[in-house]
Amino acid sequence: MIRNKTILNLFFAHLVNDIYTPVIMALLPLLMSTYGYSYFLAACLASTHSLASSVLQPLFGYISDKRDICIPVSVSILISGFFISATGFFPGVYILLIVSVAIAAVGHASFHPAALSIVSDLSNDSNRGIMTSYFVVGGNIGFACGPVIVGYLLAESGFFGVTLLMIPAFLVAIILRNLSFTRCRQKTPPLSLESETSSAGMPDGNIPIITLFCASTFRSWVIFGSITFFPLYLVANGYTILTATMLVTAMLLAGVLGQIIGGVLSDRYGRKDYLVVTTFLVIPPLILFLTSSGVVAVISMLLFGFFLWSTFAVTLAMAHELMPKNIGLTSGLFLGSALGAGGIGVAASGYIADTWGLISSIALFGLLLAISGIFYAVIPHPYRTFCRNKT
Repeated sequence: MIRNKTILNLFFAHLVNDIYTPVIMALLPLLMSTYGYSYFLAACLASTHSLASSVLQPLFGYISDKRDICIPVSVSILISGFFISATGFFPGVYILLIVSVAIAAVGHASFHPAALSIVSDLSNDSNRGIMTSYFVVGGNIGFACGPVIVGYLLAESGFFGVTLLMIPAFLVAIILRNLSFTRCRQKTPPLSLESETSSAGMPDGNIPIITLFCASTFRSWVIFGSITFFPLYLVANGYTILTATMLVTAMLLAGVLGQIIGGVLSDRYGRKDYLVVTTFLVIPPLILFLTSSGVVAVISMLLFGFFLWSTFAVTLAMAHELMPKNIGLTSGLFLGSALGAGGIGVAASGYIADTWGLISSIALFGLLLAISGIFYAVIPHPYRTFCRNKT
């Protein structure tokens, strides 16, 4: 009962925290059309949040592992929500946009390592995938709601409407003031017989986690790139900003369903098995999205989001299994550094869009997914179902 209540609180906290993450992405089309920002400058805004978070999350994770010190959830949400919302006051002043987004990343970065440490404490080998999915899904729903909320506010009030997002940040900070994760982790429980058996074939050293990190980085490039450039692509093809943001929200909601299904299937059939198959399944919908229109393009976009996001929590669960004594640091690395490195890729995609066109930039995602899939396949980690079927 206590475990369910804790997961529910974490789910809600993650939902609210991540509402503010995609706000800048949703602002990009209007910022570019109103103030003449290039694809590169627009992409750098999106990358700033990812980069600042990527530097800070491993640091917060290390502190949570070694010192059991965490910033309260209410403070994290308040920092993130206030400074993201403040961008509505000075949309034409690029340097202030960058600074505000970077400070907002502090709140975002401080939240994840502490919360995921608690999720790990509540999990075991048989349910780690689905428990991690429940937590991550909260963030996905918030991430999905962010663009459509911003799209509505922009349509009704222009840039000033974004400042209204300060209100829920303050309200939620008050409601969650008692949800303070001052003790991040309990002592790591001993491995069960099942877990010792299942991990007996796994090699020692850092090669598996490094390989998984590389796979996650290329996948993160595609995740942030799609959220950044799909709205621009849709607007360029005649959709309104509000419609484009609503379609991106629908894609992210499809990813929420994918997260839950992915968690269940990975618990049953194996993390590596699921990641390899699903990563390659993302490529066909991407190709169909770029080569079709109307209902077919929308369905392709939803399938793209479903398969792409379904690998997110599974990758995180696998990372926790590879480094069970450093949950906070691992969470920081994969939710911070890997995503931040993917954010750098978004800036590169912006340069490609400026030089060779937006379609070329999006088409590159197919190659990145193939590289990610190869990294997943060569991780020195045993298959479960594939090997069992062979025997």
